[in-house]
Amino acid sequence: MKKYSIGEVSSHLGLSRDTLRFYEKKGIIQPEKQKNGYRTYTYEDIKKLSSIMFYRRLNFSIEDIRHILYKSSFPSYCSMIQEKIAEEKQQVEKHRQSIIHLTHLQKHYKNVEQCLNRYDVRPMPSYYQMPDSHFINQKGISDLCYICQEYRIQNHSADQTSEFFMIAEDTASIMKIKQELNSYPILKQERCVYTISASDSPVLESQVVLNAASWAVQNGYSPIGLAYSGHLLSCAFKDTSKENQEQKADTPINYIEVYLPLQT
Repeated sequence: MKKYSIGEVSSHLGLSRDTLRFYEKKGIIQPEKQKNGYRTYTYEDIKKLSSIMFYRRLNFSIEDIRHILYKSSFPSYCSMIQEKIAEEKQQVEKHRQSIIHLTHLQKHYKNVEQCLNRYDVRPMPSYYQMPDSHFINQKGISDLCYICQEYRIQNHSADQTSEFFMIAEDTASIMKIKQELNSYPILKQERCVYTISASDSPVLESQVVLNAASWAVQNGYSPIGLAYSGHLLSCAFKDTSKENQEQKADTPINYIEVYLPLQT
């Protein structure tokens, strides 16, 4: 039977020598060692290595591969395949959700580019209002929820009247929890003045709300006297001049979006 050197196997399979030694250390293959210390591999070893590469491509662990090659019966092998299919489907769903949420983040960045210190009229997306954190903690979705502040505008002032958690309706659909939220109130406005404020502080200045209300009136709109604000799901850093870059590069900036509902 022909014997192959570690260099030949490495070249033939595209595996590094360190990887071959790793599989040997894990006991998946046992190349023969010559008196001079060199390893030699048989065709059977190469076949096992090909199988290892195949199962690694399918995201099987080293322990699982060892079990498949040396300890599994046909029924247990079939069971492992079924479990792996279920696991991979779960990972696919997680990646699908991640892509959707990343797309939302991309949308937030575009909103910053378009509406930072500018005004637009648009609908406020639907959000479920969460009266307490019990459901949020139970489902482990705190990272998907916003903290929303409600402001009341009257007598040339904007005062915060309440604060609550909320989750976007489309996010609830993605996470497949929408049905469980049917009993929760929905916050939705058909037309709002929309703007984004940038600040060193995470607390929205009431003047931002008043400025939005003033813009609305000047452009012929009628605010209903409420406003809602929330942090975007991102935090960037201030753009700095080259002269001050070293001193101020770590200065955080908070982007806060504001919805000012209008009478229809």
